[in-house]
Amino acid sequence: MRKTTKAVKGAGGRMAQAEKPTPPYNLAPAATLSRIESLADTILHEVGVAIEHHPPSLEALRNLGATIKGARVHISGARIREFIRDKIPQTFTWHGRTPDTHLNVGINAPPVFAPVYGPPKVKRLNGEIIERATIAEYEEFIRLSDAAPALGTTGFLTCFVHEIPEPVRHIKMAEAHLNLSDKPFMGTVFSPTATHEVIDLLGRPPPHPATCNLLHLINSTPPLRYKQNPLECLHAAASRGEGCIITSYMMMGATSPLSIMETLAQGYAEILIGLALTQSFGAGSPAVFGLYAMPFSMQYMVPIFGNPLANQVQMIGMQLARRLNVPARGDGGVTSAKTDDAQAGYEGGHATLSAVMGGADIVMHSAGWLESGRCADMQKFTRESAFLENITLI
Repeated sequence: MRKTTKAVKGAGGRMAQAEKPTPPYNLAPAATLSRIESLADTILHEVGVAIEHHPPSLEALRNLGATIKGARVHISGARIREFIRDKIPQTFTWHGRTPDTHLNVGINAPPVFAPVYGPPKVKRLNGEIIERATIAEYEEFIRLSDAAPALGTTGFLTCFVHEIPEPVRHIKMAEAHLNLSDKPFMGTVFSPTATHEVIDLLGRPPPHPATCNLLHLINSTPPLRYKQNPLECLHAAASRGEGCIITSYMMMGATSPLSIMETLAQGYAEILIGLALTQSFGAGSPAVFGLYAMPFSMQYMVPIFGNPLANQVQMIGMQLARRLNVPARGDGGVTSAKTDDAQAGYEGGHATLSAVMGGADIVMHSAGWLESGRCADMQKFTRESAFLENITLI
């Protein structure tokens, strides 16, 4: 199990990264992991992964030995794993604006906690619910993230900013991060143009291998598909040396098989393709492995966040990442609760603990997630930030 020390505050009240962690808890035996890899190899060979409307990705995978049938890529799992192990850095530096805010992310570093990502509405500290979040709420989340010692990053898209027109929305959001915090933040994947524009806005030299200024959240579209926009954003980021978190986010029984084993195999196959593309477009650029799935309710037709099966999936996913020698993403704080009650505390707390115990190198949604990701709750954000600051696992 990993061990993280309590917060050690340095200059400006920020929390210094803790001592080197002890080995994480391994939920699945080696034979199970080998079986998952074998199943994924069969998927890659026989079924393949669809690459939609992005010829550069098809060409990059063809250069790795893939057979292309229309838009579907068939490739050797063993070969792609060897390529990933050879290229992706095990640990990288994520740059903030000042040296004391730089973060080490990866296998030899303690976990980095990031705030909630993506909700369209906000619940303010006074309990007021803002159905369509604005830049004012967004800026408040940046201030809260900056003031939270346990959060190493201010993230990005902590809530969706509705009133700013789409062509400039990403610029205004990135400017808010730069104006209100020195901590590292994430890049945008609204569009490849937006990805480039936020990188340009930083005005920094191109990062060296095993470093980045921004991390970009790139999602596959289960089952076994990558859409055009994520591929274009991946290309834009990696070709400029910036980092990508490659994630398969599955709903068990809907976009993946019902069973854990087969779900892990499907997600693993998808992630291998994405990780390989990061290195084809930018050798040595940082990349993070993210495998997550939750059961899907056929009664209510919604994913069940906070279910214990999801914690098992993410913990075994991190074991698969370590066999590739690449950094792993975890998910903390996720819940289906509609208010910050006992259910939210139980589900979010267990998700966070399973992420840390499993050995996550960066933990998304660590603070503020509510209503299955539809709401960013400032009260929950404050509570969870305090929990993370004082957490000690033994």
